[in-house]
Amino acid sequence: MILNTIRTRRFGITLRIARLAWLIAFVTVAFFVTSIIPEQKRIFLENLESKANGVAVSIRDIGAGAVVNEDYGTLVEHCLQVIQGDKTIDYLVITKNNGDSWLHDKSGWRFSQLPVEWHPNIRVSSGGIGVVPEFKRRVFHYSQPFDYSGIQWGWVHVGLSLETYDRNVATAYRRTSVLAFTCILMSLVASIVYSRLLVKPILILKSVVQRLAKGDLSARAVIDSGDEVELLADSFNGMADSLLHRDKILGSVRFAAQQFLSASDWRTVAASVLTQVGEAAEISRAYMFENHAGADEQLLTSLRFEYAVPSRMNNLSKLQNILLDGAGFDVWANCLKQGRVFSGIARELSSAEQAVLAEHRVRSILLVPIFIEDLWWGGLGFDDCAHERIWTDAEVDSLCALADMAGSAIARQKAQDGLLKAKQTLEQRVRERTQELQEQVAAKEKAHAKLTEMQQELIAASREAGMAEVATSVLHNVGNVLNSVNVSTTLVREKLQRSEIFTLGRLSRLLQEHQSDINAYLTDDPKGRMVPGFIIQLADQLETQRAELLKEHELIARNVEHIKEIVAMQQSYARVSGFLEQVSIAKLVDDALQMNLEGVNRHGIQVIRQFADVPPVTVDRHKVLQILGNLMHNAKYALDESHNQNRQLTLGIGVNGDNRVRVTVADNGIGISEENLTRIFSHRFTTRKNGHGFGLHSGANAAKEMGGQLTARSEGVGKGATFILELPLNTERAIEYEQPL
Repeated sequence: MILNTIRTRRFGITLRIARLAWLIAFVTVAFFVTSIIPEQKRIFLENLESKANGVAVSIRDIGAGAVVNEDYGTLVEHCLQVIQGDKTIDYLVITKNNGDSWLHDKSGWRFSQLPVEWHPNIRVSSGGIGVVPEFKRRVFHYSQPFDYSGIQWGWVHVGLSLETYDRNVATAYRRTSVLAFTCILMSLVASIVYSRLLVKPILILKSVVQRLAKGDLSARAVIDSGDEVELLADSFNGMADSLLHRDKILGSVRFAAQQFLSASDWRTVAASVLTQVGEAAEISRAYMFENHAGADEQLLTSLRFEYAVPSRMNNLSKLQNILLDGAGFDVWANCLKQGRVFSGIARELSSAEQAVLAEHRVRSILLVPIFIEDLWWGGLGFDDCAHERIWTDAEVDSLCALADMAGSAIARQKAQDGLLKAKQTLEQRVRERTQELQEQVAAKEKAHAKLTEMQQELIAASREAGMAEVATSVLHNVGNVLNSVNVSTTLVREKLQRSEIFTLGRLSRLLQEHQSDINAYLTDDPKGRMVPGFIIQLADQLETQRAELLKEHELIARNVEHIKEIVAMQQSYARVSGFLEQVSIAKLVDDALQMNLEGVNRHGIQVIRQFADVPPVTVDRHKVLQILGNLMHNAKYALDESHNQNRQLTLGIGVNGDNRVRVTVADNGIGISEENLTRIFSHRFTTRKNGHGFGLHSGANAAKEMGGQLTARSEGVGKGATFILELPLNTERAIEYEQPL
């Protein structure tokens, strides 16, 4: 904005050239005026001095005899006649060396004693303009020594009127000013006309540049000035031709990006992409080749897709199963294998390469590799059979971007195929595991049924409750793990839905929005210049997502394996579902500790109990036991990872002021970072290498279902952690729960 304001305030080049030319003329005229006027004034003064000198000489010659005879009357009479005869003479003064003076002017004469200024000791003629006090007016005063026969008698003073002098000076000023003004005006007009003629080609070039800047790549400058501006216009036209050609190529690359992003299978759009690129680049042939292993494990390549102008159609169709180590192909293969672009003119290549190209009448070739996961998949080829073409950097960069997009599309296709296969495999394994679990549950139900028949009728109700309790516990825990498996499957689907494929869609829409000014956007706009690099990074991100999905698949498999462990571990803590029970919280804490006691003792962990007397609580005993067991298991892991010699696990029971019982599980282990404190209860979040990330999440949900809450505190990494389970002390009514199957 500031730059535009500055530009609008600056003079155009026409005015600047005109102003410079006019300024030079103005300075020249000013120099002339300042030189001529003083010179004219000097000439006027010399004229006055010459006339005064003539008058003085005349007085001196005529008055010499009168002075010798001391006939001063004759001298006075002669002086008055001279004054009366010449109007320019204002006064005449004859002064002796003793100061005696005869003063003559138009009013008459008088005798007076004048000061030494009128008879100086230095007898040199002098003159100048000034005000004479004795006559009280401004005149040209001239003094000349009055000598005769070697006698220094006195001085002759002549006063000339300045009326003519002032008039002449004023006339000189006036004429010089008129002449100067006329010259300045004419120079201004001439400067403007000349500058317009000089700048006209530049203005034409400027308007064409503005059209080009607005996106009109067809704009061309037609200038026939025969100078450097014409050469500049020719260079500009060449640049515009290059930009137009590059814009066509970029448009074809943009088309390729849209096609690869929108197509479910890249192979369905490859031919149309090559056609678009070939026509935009004005080449004879464009093709895609794929590498593959031969029967003897040698590296071969085959043509997959091709575009060619009508005169070159089907010339490459026989290029199938070409040995890359063969003559004419080995140099190209080594170059592409290293990730470098190969380009050249046919006549400058080796004889073996020329033989391959001559068969297809290729005069210039460009080969760009396609890589997938650091593996050389194949490449793109571009032939010019009409010209010995030198491929520009812009063309090479654009076609490299096309190769990268093709590689990304191929990699994405492979990743999608792999994900679909993995999903099918996962679903099959889940079905198999579910069948196994159902068989196990059925077997346990059958065993409990047999046990029920053997028990006494007096304990039948207890026996049936125990059977139901065990079955419910098993189904509950198995259902929770299966729920985690289902969540993982859903996560896989969500990852597919959040794939960077949609980012490619947004990139496509962004390029469509800037379709009208795509050239300026990709070259001048900071975001536009990042598009090629962004596309490359996007390919890397798609590969990363593929690795993450494979990792998720492995986690689901581990969860399925974990189902068996849950069935066996939870049997002794099962209960009948459908209602809450009033239990001792201290008993639940001890039971949970017993579940982890072996690991606690094995790792040398000191258990500190800080139990206060609290009333019984009405809760889902199994859920509380599962929460506490998971918290103690996590604490045991944190203590083991800390390498702390003094490992302590502190279990606390107390009552909060809001009529809630509080159970704390604290350790002095590795602690929790501040940024993770808000994330540890998130589903699938874990900091453990072998963790699954649903223990704390499910525990927090279970506590909330019972009207309580599960929170965590930590002062940071290495400072331990404390988990707090809060449960209500009193419940006004039983809350029914429907356990997941």
